[in-house]
Amino acid sequence: MPSSNRFIAAIQKTGFPTNLATGFLAVIIFVIGDGIEAVWITNYLSSDEVGFAVSQASMIVTSYGVVVAIAAFLSGALCDAIGCRRVMLIGLVSFLVCDALFISVGLPSHNLPLLLLFYGLRGFGYPMFAYGFLTWTMIVTPPARQSSVSGWFWFAFSLGMQLLGSYLSSLLLPHIGHIPTLWLGWVLAAVGGTIGMLFLRLHPSSAQTRGKSVAESVGSAVSVLWRYPKVSIGGIVKVINLSGQYGMQAYYVVYLHKVYGMPESQAILEFSIFGFVAILGDVFWGVIGDKLGWRNTLQWFATPITAAALAYIYLIPIVAGPNFFLIALGTSAVGIGLSAHVPTTPLITAHAHGETGNALAILNLGAGLGAFVGPAIVTLLMGDETTASGYLWVAMALAGIYVISFFLCFALKLPGNARILDTFSDEDADEQKEAVTA
Repeated sequence: MPSSNRFIAAIQKTGFPTNLATGFLAVIIFVIGDGIEAVWITNYLSSDEVGFAVSQASMIVTSYGVVVAIAAFLSGALCDAIGCRRVMLIGLVSFLVCDALFISVGLPSHNLPLLLLFYGLRGFGYPMFAYGFLTWTMIVTPPARQSSVSGWFWFAFSLGMQLLGSYLSSLLLPHIGHIPTLWLGWVLAAVGGTIGMLFLRLHPSSAQTRGKSVAESVGSAVSVLWRYPKVSIGGIVKVINLSGQYGMQAYYVVYLHKVYGMPESQAILEFSIFGFVAILGDVFWGVIGDKLGWRNTLQWFATPITAAALAYIYLIPIVAGPNFFLIALGTSAVGIGLSAHVPTTPLITAHAHGETGNALAILNLGAGLGAFVGPAIVTLLMGDETTASGYLWVAMALAGIYVISFFLCFALKLPGNARILDTFSDEDADEQKEAVTA
């Protein structure tokens, strides 16, 4: 066997869909550009250069989260009506327009309403593009491989959004400043989006619809919440999953920089370590989820690890000061815990009785709401931004929501207490499996 074939075979054993590699590359490049400012935008907006308070800066980020939540829901719901390719195109165009307005008009104006508007509308970008791609991959992937493929999607997403974006920022900010870094992000998003659109032109299934109108698709995606209540519970778990990440992004660089004096570029680098661990974890937990069980992985690994890690990263600077290594241990643990949530995707779709698009609309809505709930917790609970005690309730609330998630997971057992979809053993489970596969 040629060495190239052996390499491909080895990669496929990890569950990596080699036929989707170009699509994953497009997602990576796009989300680097879309999220290049994610971990430092609160600190920048609350700096002397821009002049807002931390609470006002987190309000701007929260407005972004509101739009992300709406766009995330629509990214799944609209795929049935207009096709995944058009959904992704909407995300690409809307981001490029609104990001350009944010950089060229909003920031120079120092006007809070304009920043709320333009930064908020940027939120249509990555959910429509990246989650639209996720929805398509779940539609074309057999159930037995969905956790692994989901893991590779979140690997690509985390690699771009959490690792490469923050690492690139840590390198560029000291040398070229904030505004040029934002423009570089715009260029990267344009490049990644173009690659994605060209790739999907080779796959007619990405443009297929189910013959539903937009209203029918959205209505069906909403009604799945009460038609299959476990999908609703799974959606809440997904909200919590992403809330910790976005909440940490909204406060932690500010916490390290303003309270403990850690340089901004070094504090951002802590997020690069978090991102590196998370992307490895996305692949690892995707495979483990298919072996140990989707709910088992979520309940007994993801939720307790994340809760403990989020409490640790707040407490360790109080105990040891701005010790880079000890803080990095904590951000690494957060990456492990958050990446262990990967099996949430197949678990939610399994409870939707074959309505994959509707289930993923709720999943995407949950992911989008996380971008709202996390910063909202920071906005509501932030105290004195110059003292550690001012961040206490923010940190404890972000850790505490994963305790809630742990108990919610008891309700997400599959029929027959199956570990994954393909291990149903009773007659009812077989019927559901056939429905999901159809």
